[in-house]
Amino acid sequence: MNRLLSSCALSIAIVALVPSATIAQSSPYCPADIVFDNELNFFDVSAFLDSYLEGDLAVDLNNNGNLEFFDISLFLQYFIGGCPDLTDTDGDRLPDFVETDDGIYMDSFGTGTDPLNADTDGDFLSDGDEVLGTVDGLFLTGASPVMKDIFIECDWFAGNFEGRDENYRPTPAVEARLANAFFNASTANPYDLPDGIHIHLDYGQGNGFTGGNQLPGSPVFILFDSDFNNYKAKHFDPIRKGYFHYAIFGDRYNSTLNRSSGVAEFNGDDFMVTMVDYNSTVNMANTIAHELGHNLGLRHGGFENRNRKPNYNSVMNYRHQFNGIDITGSSVGNGVLDYSHGVNIDLNENALLELNGVNGSVAIDWNNDTILDPNPYALNINCNSTFATAPCGSSSGCYDANCDLLRDHDDWDNINWSRLVSGTDRVPTPELIECDNWPGKFLP
Repeated sequence: MNRLLSSCALSIAIVALVPSATIAQSSPYCPADIVFDNELNFFDVSAFLDSYLEGDLAVDLNNNGNLEFFDISLFLQYFIGGCPDLTDTDGDRLPDFVETDDGIYMDSFGTGTDPLNADTDGDFLSDGDEVLGTVDGLFLTGASPVMKDIFIECDWFAGNFEGRDENYRPTPAVEARLANAFFNASTANPYDLPDGIHIHLDYGQGNGFTGGNQLPGSPVFILFDSDFNNYKAKHFDPIRKGYFHYAIFGDRYNSTLNRSSGVAEFNGDDFMVTMVDYNSTVNMANTIAHELGHNLGLRHGGFENRNRKPNYNSVMNYRHQFNGIDITGSSVGNGVLDYSHGVNIDLNENALLELNGVNGSVAIDWNNDTILDPNPYALNINCNSTFATAPCGSSSGCYDANCDLLRDHDDWDNINWSRLVSGTDRVPTPELIECDNWPGKFLP
């Protein structure tokens, strides 16, 4: 009792020096840990007294809707010794006793997490934020501290665009297609748990996702990123910065003639999906994955800007953005939404071997002469489709005129999780990547 009385006396003495407490979140593990730092000290006493005197029901510890002697009594009981050991070795706001270190997430009292690692699953969302919500009161609905998570707020335009009635809001079918692709990712999780990522789209569908909303008006285009940033300032809650990507879905960006499917920050957190007159479940879901991929540090050639590589089997590749990836070894898309797993062989355009194809086992007739040539030859093949090629030095229908060494890339294992900085935009002045691609586009 002497410890408590001396703490209370000290607290009363410094109340005038300590700013009035604003309780964003008190500890679920100990009601007396008012400032939620997993310690019991004079700061908690001061915060309790301030809140009690101000009539703040956050310290209504018996939950009867009133502040009274019983709340003071309960605070004293918890403070003196009615709380568990609140030691938090890794500083993630989860006391060690709830971090069971077994990979089995049950609830906030059995998190499955590592008490020595504040971000057990490595997605740059702290274990405490994923389990308890952030200190600013943002609850990350559906997050798991033992499986990687990505959150996107989706705001959209709807109305009449260039004589067409369009609603660019993502649909449950779009969400399901994305969720399936990311759930089946080859991205590792801790404790030998299954690979995969949970992706969460907030398009105002409820059940904890109420941030996404329809934007006013029906502009044919908005400027990225000046107009974009104005909409973001008005419609994106600042407490989501550093936790949610922000995406706007509309008709076009930057001009009335632009048919591009989207634009994104590279290693950033902002992107646009612009479906013009080709809006569909597949086109929208694949484009979300494509633009999000730029946010996550992926280029049109994976690790490089070289586009349309036949052996780069990813939705980031224009060859596969709308057609899906190749699952047969033909380099032709088969409709599956996926990033590359990095399993295809290198292709030397100066010495192509048709018998090797793109995966080393399924032959491809690169020059389309109906003969499988046994000898290597030179040909420019990172072109508009499998059957579009050009001589080395010609860029007709191709990404470039060069004959290069074309390499696949393991997208899933090279996501740049570390770009995230909690509480701010991830990159102050990011590189922007405009995706000059749309279904059926023909390269001259």
